[in-house]
Amino acid sequence: MLFFDRSGQTDEIWYYELPLPEGRKTYTKTKPIQDEDFAVCVAWWKNREENGQAYKYNFREAYNQAIKDATPHWNAGKKAEETANQLAKTVKQLTEKIQYLQNSILDFLPPKEVAQIKNQIQVVKNDVKQTQTEEQSQREIAKDENAKGDAIYWAIYNLDRKNPNNQKDFEHLPPKQLVADILEKDRRIAEIMGEIQQLLAGAE
Repeated sequence: MLFFDRSGQTDEIWYYELPLPEGRKTYTKTKPIQDEDFAVCVAWWKNREENGQAYKYNFREAYNQAIKDATPHWNAGKKAEETANQLAKTVKQLTEKIQYLQNSILDFLPPKEVAQIKNQIQVVKNDVKQTQTEEQSQREIAKDENAKGDAIYWAIYNLDRKNPNNQKDFEHLPPKQLVADILEKDRRIAEIMGEIQQLLAGAE
């Protein structure tokens, strides 16, 4: 469940891990969650404090830290983009110079002068190629830096936050329990797929 308070900016986000009823391992289509299952949560909501089931995420602190960490990447991306744009202008100027030199080759010019102009054209063409390579490199840097900044920033909006008070570590369970948990998850997946199959069959 998500509760939104539109009275001001978001500073913290509360989570409540609803415990399963005694003897239940999961909720299913045939055994769905009941109103009474929320009784403890409703009582807690009136006087919210962190405990084994309840925890909060300091969103404002995470937001400020994300901005601080992401900004250097965004700035680097902006700088690289500006450099790339300047290089693009240089390519345009060099291309215009090539056109000018090509127009300078006239039929009445001595072969020696024509050869000199063609050498100049080749030099400028090499400069164009090198500048285009540098431009592409700067655009890749800009793209990479912006992606790094965005990854840092947008991660704070992921609401999938695990309960930090839950000390159960799946990876360090005894091998027998680990296998049993995997089999239980596989069984549950198969059960869900069966329910989906029934829904799809009923929709035909």
